[in-house]
Amino acid sequence: MAAEWEQTSVHLKEDPVLRSWATEAGQDPETTAVDLAHAIRFGRAQSALEAVAAGGVGLTADHARALHFANEMAELRHYEPLIAVDAGLPVLAPGVREVIGSFDSLLLWDDQPPWKL
Repeated sequence: MAAEWEQTSVHLKEDPVLRSWATEAGQDPETTAVDLAHAIRFGRAQSALEAVAAGGVGLTADHARALHFANEMAELRHYEPLIAVDAGLPVLAPGVREVIGSFDSLLLWDDQPPWKL
């Protein structure tokens, strides 16, 4: 297959445009909430996101691993990372807290522990 690409001189470059949680929540709140819930469950990242929301206090290597996997799933669905850095400290990315707040009304987090943000 690679030989075919070289012979035809076709070069493809994908520049993924990652979507903002805040923007997507305003445009399609239900799909965004489902995508975020899936990413968090995939990474088992609830406690890690709660630690970030608390200012990064108590973040562990296990939290970092969970955030890594949650971010990987988010990126597969073309979303920005779940966390950002503000003044050198980890914070929830814009829109993430609000989307998490919608989980209960959309019945996306019934079988999970309640959020402590």
